[in-house]
Amino acid sequence: MKNLILICLALFLARCSKEKTDQALLELDKKKLEENINYDKITFYKFAKIAVRSSALQDTTLPEYQKFSKQAQSVVKTLNAVNAHQNESISVIDALRIYQEYRSVKQFVKETDEDVFPLLTSGFIAMKTGSKTPLPFFKNAEKANYQNIEHAVLSMVVLATRDLGQPFALYECAKTQPELLDDCEIKTLLEFVRGFLFFSNSLFYLSEDGLSRNIKWLDKNEKIPLPYTKAFFGWSRLNDEQSHLAFHSMNYLFRGFDRMRMERKIDEERSLEDFEVFLTDMNKLGIQNELVWGVTAYLYLKKEQPEKSIPALEKLSTSPLISNTEREALQQTIAYVKDRKSDKALNSVYDKAFMGKIATRYMFAVLAKVDWEKVMKQQGVPYTGEVFAGIGKFKALSNAVSQYTQASTLEKGKKEIGKKCSELLEKAKGFIN
Repeated sequence: MKNLILICLALFLARCSKEKTDQALLELDKKKLEENINYDKITFYKFAKIAVRSSALQDTTLPEYQKFSKQAQSVVKTLNAVNAHQNESISVIDALRIYQEYRSVKQFVKETDEDVFPLLTSGFIAMKTGSKTPLPFFKNAEKANYQNIEHAVLSMVVLATRDLGQPFALYECAKTQPELLDDCEIKTLLEFVRGFLFFSNSLFYLSEDGLSRNIKWLDKNEKIPLPYTKAFFGWSRLNDEQSHLAFHSMNYLFRGFDRMRMERKIDEERSLEDFEVFLTDMNKLGIQNELVWGVTAYLYLKKEQPEKSIPALEKLSTSPLISNTEREALQQTIAYVKDRKSDKALNSVYDKAFMGKIATRYMFAVLAKVDWEKVMKQQGVPYTGEVFAGIGKFKALSNAVSQYTQASTLEKGKKEIGKKCSELLEKAKGFIN
């Protein structure tokens, strides 16, 4: 019996030890990430991207191209016919045809890394000019760097679009390797966007890992100009030094949110330290917003100084980011605080989940204001117009095809095909007569 108890105890301790290591929890998040981007809409998006990228291939004898060439040509032909700037819709017939072709190569798309093909930018240029990419690109280190930047830029651009948005940005983030990028602003902004996306998808350990890496990188690169970051957050009134401090504090903030949502006691203690750094920096800059008010109130409630949390809670309750139901809950929180019931305020109304919602809404409100096409053109990024036109085409194609889970759209497709057949029949009669 003693031996059995000892064995059980050893197994229990081993299990606990494994679950509580940072690396083990990080590996679990990596598996969750793969699950989060493994569904039909993302696979179709990848299908369209591979089609565009393969259109730049000079050597069409490659096995990957041969398996996909018919479908790729069909997608490119349809995309070329779409004027993304005129909100032009794709016909039901074309969408049905592409959907069927997608189904025929779906497994191939799932198993194929899109990065074995030329750059997406090269694909867009090929669609427009017919220019092809020579074979050596497969072993070109410069190509790997540019393609990493493409995934980085796309993750930020599609995140702000209504039709694509967060799942597609998450896929692009999963394809990036920020640590392989040269030291530049895109690298640090990408790491932050990844951290935010991972946080909003409850991948807290992946998010914390990237944000911690970002904080170290920012500490070593204090003098790098941050034009994209200023545009991203709307910090036009801040100089480079102030922008660096503000961005540094935002990384601490979201790392604090990650740690706050983790289960271990040590992570909660670390989260409070991160929040303190965030508030110290924001107070230096004189910045006041929902994030500052939310964290201020939370810290005072945790420190059992509830009366000091009231001004921040009152400001937060007036925010347009707050729903009417949440406003009422905040008023209830203030009532608890006035009665010196800070534990009840934290546990029942003003909790960790509420903090996460405010942070996520704030970031999406920030993203909605960014005109990335304008920003990138101002910074002289080549082929910006082609990239954004391509994203517009992807949106049109994705929207057209995604409807085929609906019976009403399939019925509409059948009617339109029947109508087209009737028209062709009438024309044939005319030729005969």
